[in-house]
Amino acid sequence: MIDEFSKLISNRSDIWYATNIEIIDYIKDLKNLKVSVENNIIYNPSSISLWISVNDEVIEIKAGETKKI
Repeated sequence: MIDEFSKLISNRSDIWYATNIEIIDYIKDLKNLKVSVENNIIYNPSSISLWISVNDEVIEIKAGETKKI
């Protein structure tokens, strides 16, 4: 059963394959996003792109980017 599931989800471009530490680091980077008082500007101080959802829209905030949402 696990083998079948592994074949089903392998090599897909819509799945992020990550180790436990990569997931932990990503969550830490998400928590370090800087958000303006009005909640309309976000700064990503990390060295990787982060993805968030705002009003059901998926938004990429690139490393070092400040983005108005």
